[in-house]
Amino acid sequence: MMRCDFSDFVQRQIYFAGLFEPIESYLFVKMIAPGMTVFDIGANCGQYTILAARAVGAGGAIHSFEPIPATFKTLEENVRLNGFGNVILNQSALWNEATDLSLGSEPGHRERSGRFSAGFAAANPLAVKVRAVRFDDYVRAHAIARVDLIKIDIEGAEPFMLEGARESLERFKPVFLMEVNRAALGRLGWTPERLWAMLRPLGYRAF
Repeated sequence: MMRCDFSDFVQRQIYFAGLFEPIESYLFVKMIAPGMTVFDIGANCGQYTILAARAVGAGGAIHSFEPIPATFKTLEENVRLNGFGNVILNQSALWNEATDLSLGSEPGHRERSGRFSAGFAAANPLAVKVRAVRFDDYVRAHAIARVDLIKIDIEGAEPFMLEGARESLERFKPVFLMEVNRAALGRLGWTPERLWAMLRPLGYRAF
């Protein structure tokens, strides 16, 4: 169950079509087994968090990250509506260091809460200051013993999150459902080729 704001593109898709990104959502659920520990990075209003929370069951855990304050409130409300006790909510971004970040929205896309990015922060009057943490630091601080699946869609900042997660990637070898957006990566100085060059030595393949 989700409460949807029709002024937001993602939430309109959920309300009228039943799901946002139905193919990706189908694959995501197929990757999950009961008892898994799943990370939803760039959780937006909570669709993937809710799907995962149902799929892992009471023996699993979902760690959900959404840095934009207004969007985080929506995420928090939707998780509460479903009564899940296996979701840990984090109002923060994931980066290659613990720091404060500025995230701006894409010009002309004010209805897309999921399009906030560090790549749009420069000289943006609508930029939001958020807290950022390292994935490896978070895993250690919460004594997390397994990481099975990571869904990551953070508008080109994926390499920075991964740089801060190298220890966990080597230890747990989680599966990813990850957006690879050439334009978004380029705004932060990366390319898909450079991203694969980072992941390939860790044993990852793309499909």
